[in-house]
Amino acid sequence: MADNLREFENYMRKLPEKIKSAVRVSLERIGAYGVSKLSEGFKTEGRSLGVEWKPVKESYLRQKIKKGFSEKTLHRTTTLAQSFHSKATDTQVQIGTPVPYAIYHEYGTKKMSARPFMKPLAQYLQERAISQIFKKTLSEVL
Repeated sequence: MADNLREFENYMRKLPEKIKSAVRVSLERIGAYGVSKLSEGFKTEGRSLGVEWKPVKESYLRQKIKKGFSEKTLHRTTTLAQSFHSKATDTQVQIGTPVPYAIYHEYGTKKMSARPFMKPLAQYLQERAISQIFKKTLSEVL
């Protein structure tokens, strides 16, 4: 009985650090998963994130094709699609891109329709992934 009590005390003493570690690992996994979902979102032109990007104007599409670029929306080059990354700390995860023109695609401009990808990703993660990732990681640690 005394051994069981010591094991339990030892377990409880280590528990805060285990939980902290599990949170950090969960946030890292959420970040990696988010980056993966963004890549998938670009391949499906938003559909895998629950949105349908508006097609580009016909004149712009012809111009893109003539210059040898992809006919897919937001695929003139692969710069934006390949720029996503995540960074986790002990308390948060950031998923983003350093590409300065990403905001114009997310929210649109006077001349260009919005083709959101970050807001749909945040909604997707919140509704379908975050709690599952935390639960799985906590069960692995505990």
